[in-house]
Amino acid sequence: MSPKAKTHLNLAFDHLDHVVYIMAQVRKGINAQQLKTHLVEEEPFPGTSREYRSKIAHWLIGDFVKGFTPEALSVFACIMVSESVDTKVKRELLFWKTCERDMLAREITLGPVYRAYHRKEPFLFFDDLVHTAVEKTGFVKGTAQKCVRNYLSIAKKIGFLDPRENRLDLNFYRPRQKNVLAILYFLFHAGVSPASILQAQDFRFLLMDERDLVSTLSELSSAGWIEFAMAGNVVRLEPRKAFKELPDALEK
Repeated sequence: MSPKAKTHLNLAFDHLDHVVYIMAQVRKGINAQQLKTHLVEEEPFPGTSREYRSKIAHWLIGDFVKGFTPEALSVFACIMVSESVDTKVKRELLFWKTCERDMLAREITLGPVYRAYHRKEPFLFFDDLVHTAVEKTGFVKGTAQKCVRNYLSIAKKIGFLDPRENRLDLNFYRPRQKNVLAILYFLFHAGVSPASILQAQDFRFLLMDERDLVSTLSELSSAGWIEFAMAGNVVRLEPRKAFKELPDALEK
């Protein structure tokens, strides 16, 4: 792997069940090191080699456990293990976090995918994404192709891309309001300023532009979850609820 290639897309797959399992362990009070030992040595996901389990554990724990503050991890874990939160909501949150943590997923999403979607292009090509992967990581073409295929396996579950051999159809897509609310509350928790939230790339991971975001923020304000108002360059944006209440807000 190239020194600048901070990505796990070469390992990636539809990992929702794995993350849900890990979050259940987090809820039991198991820390990151104990989790890694458990995933590698006790084989909760059978049928893989020890070396492969070690790589998967490093990826999933690094992105979805160590990638949060303790309080944010507690909230995220509650969301992931809840049977009352829709699977589609969980998948979108995982995709958001993947793009936040993984350089190549971020570059592909904010680069060729985002540009093509907002130009209203009906499709893009597999080779376009491979080119981005080679350019951003220094991977050989075969490894870049594997990364892109793994990215597409996740993106297809979200719904904005429909792979058809070399052509990748772009579908109309709007993230669920609940996911915008979730990301917003994680940004509030991180201390991001209102003006910075409006420009945050976090929402572009779900293909929203600023107009889409402002529209959804107005809806969330009407629903009583946030205070939101704009006057010129002045933005008022703050939560109306406690961070710990977020899992309840995402229930079906």
